[in-house]
Amino acid sequence: MKIQAIFRFFLGGEKTETAEIPASTNLQTPEENERGSKKRDKLVQNLFALEKFKEDLISYNDPDIISQTIANFLAAKIQTEFVLVYTWDEKAGYFRPRPYPDETDSNILTSLPVFDPFLLWLSDREGIHLRENFENEKTPNHTKIKNAAVSFFDRTNSMLVATLAMKSSLVGFILLGKNTKNQAYGLTEIETILEILSVSLMSLSNSMIYQQLVHLTETLEAKVKERTKELEEAQAHLVQSEKMASLGVMVAGIAHEINTPAGVINGGADNLESNLIYIFSHLADLTKLIESPDLLKKYMDVLFCLIREESKGKIDPRDKFRLKKETKHKFIGKGLSEHDASELATFLIENSIVHLEEELISIWQEGGKEVYEILRNSAGLHRNVKNIKYAIRNVVRIVKALKYYSHLGQSSYSEADLHEGIENTLIIVQNQIKQGVEIDRRYEKLPLVKCNVDELNQVWTNLITNALHAMKKTENPHLTIFTRRIGEDYVLVGFEDNGCGISSEIKDKIWDPFFTTKDQGEGTGLGLGIVKGIIEKHKGRIELESSPEKTRFLVYLPLAGPGDVPMIPKEMIREIRG
Repeated sequence: MKIQAIFRFFLGGEKTETAEIPASTNLQTPEENERGSKKRDKLVQNLFALEKFKEDLISYNDPDIISQTIANFLAAKIQTEFVLVYTWDEKAGYFRPRPYPDETDSNILTSLPVFDPFLLWLSDREGIHLRENFENEKTPNHTKIKNAAVSFFDRTNSMLVATLAMKSSLVGFILLGKNTKNQAYGLTEIETILEILSVSLMSLSNSMIYQQLVHLTETLEAKVKERTKELEEAQAHLVQSEKMASLGVMVAGIAHEINTPAGVINGGADNLESNLIYIFSHLADLTKLIESPDLLKKYMDVLFCLIREESKGKIDPRDKFRLKKETKHKFIGKGLSEHDASELATFLIENSIVHLEEELISIWQEGGKEVYEILRNSAGLHRNVKNIKYAIRNVVRIVKALKYYSHLGQSSYSEADLHEGIENTLIIVQNQIKQGVEIDRRYEKLPLVKCNVDELNQVWTNLITNALHAMKKTENPHLTIFTRRIGEDYVLVGFEDNGCGISSEIKDKIWDPFFTTKDQGEGTGLGLGIVKGIIEKHKGRIELESSPEKTRFLVYLPLAGPGDVPMIPKEMIREIRG
């Protein structure tokens, strides 16, 4: 009987020669029997040691411990200067020894790049590779990579490398130094290494995956918090962007609203200056009034009537032309020139003091045109002061609304009057309210609501501007804003318009980010999505009802603010609507 001892140790696909070993005979001496028994005992011990090694290796989850166990096992079985296990470090991007060597051991390379030519060559060639095979150019494959291989062995001071590869991917490798007997590694040593390669690869791969999972698990909560923070910041940026976009649209209108009273103030100041200059330059004409008590009384009656606006009623603009013409002819009949009669008739009709016609004609006839001009300029003083005060009140009203709208100097959540917020929002969007749009306010008495005023102002702005946009082509546009209390814990704010309505096909899409039905450049599609987010942040709810020529947005808010208050249930909404 012949036993074929065949062993392949990765020599570029070549096989070792087949050795024929004659079968032993049954005739053995006692000494031979004793030696055979010792060999069997040693074989059994080696098998037990190998099984124990494999069990230990599989039970570990730490790549450093596994690598150290492999090195210790091989060092005990093979007479070598050193055993080093290198594995791929994903984070660092290179192969490194495990465990990491002490700083005192400067002979060990702490990193080997993945693009090393020899390592790239090894990734496609599993098994064991000896330095001597490359130096002696045993095969054409060895010849091609000889220089890179010898350089690698020189740098690592090694004589043997065993690859730990999986599907042409190099997980790591084992390096052995010189044999302490100053001889080449033989089949016995190679067999020992081959026996542990597969289990070593499996254990190292599993442990590295386990470590990655542990790392991911440990950092998962932190990453969730980080992503949540990023989402919150992104939402805040979107809210701010939409708010700035809304403010940008309103800036022109606010500028117009402020520019109009500013023009009134400027014109009134010029007129005041003109009135004062005339009066101061004609103070001598006042002597006529002082010398004639009757004339002074008439003068003061007309002046106080003009100042106090004690007219018998405003004259219809359609009747003014006719009345001016009739009064002019009447004054001409009393001896005034056509020019003077026209000027006096215009003053009388424009100031709606027809009932003081006799007093005015007496002032003109007794005091002359000079006293009349002092009267006209004195009345102008009052009228211009009144116009300036009215314009200033408008500016103050706009600034106050703008300050409230922007929520300057207030905390995030505070008790606020929702009606005040809606009214100030209407002032801010006044320029977008076309002439002819009727605003119907149906406010019920509401308690103060704990809320973020700044955010709710944005809600009112979006809902009002959307309603105005929907009514662009509507005859007799009508916007109704209504409020009422819902039970003990909630309030309702509703906006109803008679615009074009929202079709059933897009009802569910209007809350989606970037969805808009407006023309390009008129809307971003963020408004209603942000509105819904703000309402839900307040633990409220927003509902939509729409049909042709009628759209209602209903906003439900808790009185006590977000806190721990649950969102208003749909059952309550159904009960409210009936």
